[in-house]
Amino acid sequence: MLLLGHWLLASDLHVQPSPGTPVPSHYGKDTNWALLDQTVAAMRKADPNPQVVILSGDFLAHHFPSDVKLAEATMARIARTFNAAFPRAQFIVVPGNNDDPCGDYRTTPGGPYFAYLARLWAPMVNRDGAAPQFERDFAQYGWYSARLPGNARALAIDSVYWSIVYRRCGNAHPDAPQRELRWLSRSLQSLPPKERAIVIMHIPPGIDPMSTMMTHRLLVVPFWQDGKAAAFVRILAANTSRIAFAEAGHSHRDDFRIFGNVPVLLAPSVSPIYKNNPAFLRLDVDADGTLRDYTPFFYDGWSETWQSAASFDATFGVRAFTAKALESAHERLEDDEDLRHRWSDMFVSDSRYLDIDANTWRTYWCAQTDLASTYTACAHLERRTKVLPIAAGVAAAAVLALLVLLAMRLRRQRRAR
Repeated sequence: MLLLGHWLLASDLHVQPSPGTPVPSHYGKDTNWALLDQTVAAMRKADPNPQVVILSGDFLAHHFPSDVKLAEATMARIARTFNAAFPRAQFIVVPGNNDDPCGDYRTTPGGPYFAYLARLWAPMVNRDGAAPQFERDFAQYGWYSARLPGNARALAIDSVYWSIVYRRCGNAHPDAPQRELRWLSRSLQSLPPKERAIVIMHIPPGIDPMSTMMTHRLLVVPFWQDGKAAAFVRILAANTSRIAFAEAGHSHRDDFRIFGNVPVLLAPSVSPIYKNNPAFLRLDVDADGTLRDYTPFFYDGWSETWQSAASFDATFGVRAFTAKALESAHERLEDDEDLRHRWSDMFVSDSRYLDIDANTWRTYWCAQTDLASTYTACAHLERRTKVLPIAAGVAAAAVLALLVLLAMRLRRQRRAR
């Protein structure tokens, strides 16, 4: 298969609107302008003329002020920075859960803010007429379709709708979560015979292992509502041959999933707030949309340099990012301790602060393949998580508890510095 060239992928920028310092943000902080500028410069060095640049959500910092004008100004500066760096690239952008001044996990397509974002990004997403309906569809619903180089098509979705903590805001469409599932299914079914889709979103389906760890594994925390996750996986399974791969951000970690026999790439974050190194990916994509390999690039705050890490294929000993290759990598992780060490380093983009160790690896490993219905057995948490069947009734309380735990964790990090 003909390799078309490199694409670049960055996720979870989480840019702080304040001027900040000329020194890039370090662990425990969201991205300042210095780190964003260095990231874009490093992306240009990795490939000065990529065919496609994917930005998979969470452009704005955590706890961003509820200020529409400030959000618009911050998004405009981000767009200008990327457009100046990559004036010929086609962009694919999706909204994240921190990107709406209405509040976290709230999304307001159909209103003036999304109309502004649609106008802002349209010249970059619709480069050379790749997405003629982008401005209308993104403004109205948050989802859209875009032609990609070769025989590929991006189906970009607003997965905030399906989060366990999604809340409507203002006049947001009450049936948008279900309508988006129908749109995705129709879009896949209507693809021409030789065309394959790349499904791009911010919040992935499956289990959130980091939040699960924060509850001391007393509660298994899914990213999405169970019904929406199950419906999404059914759509993937019914269209496996039509999908090259899917991609999401949100976790701030470099990892993969396999759902519905579709390979899912989880992109690392630029923001180092969770003690990961800031990172982006350079993708090697075939003409039919197959992800042949990808190389991570990360910023080491200790040496103040950008470095490249081992590629995905080199790390896992595979030849492409396909469902079959991921299944092989996943199976070998269960018994291969050396491979788990390499995975652990990749997971946090070579940060010194590791999430995965001898005691925690199964919590993260099972999230690669299991939804809530089978995850507890895979992770050997049956005795610890008998409360899970009633968790839906206390979802709001669980989320509040997680937020409190996160606040405590961040406070301890600040005291330690």
